[in-house]
Amino acid sequence: MTRLIGIVLAVALIWASVEVYANGTGGAFGGRLAWLLGEGEAASTTASEGLSSARRAGAAVERAHQAQQDRYEDLLGDD
Repeated sequence: MTRLIGIVLAVALIWASVEVYANGTGGAFGGRLAWLLGEGEAASTTASEGLSSARRAGAAVERAHQAQQDRYEDLLGDD
């Protein structure tokens, strides 16, 4: 029984860690961790919206792809 409880706690801890890593503290669990770690209303109004570094990097890549697509379309013109 002790092993089962230990396994369940380990899985829950890993899940919570992945949730915080993927969404940042402002977005994990619907933002419920933001107040616990000192991220209040001011932190949620920033441009990054409390995103994790992985999500911010993904957003930067998407913006770069969109900028490249816009430049490509400008070069082709309206022919």
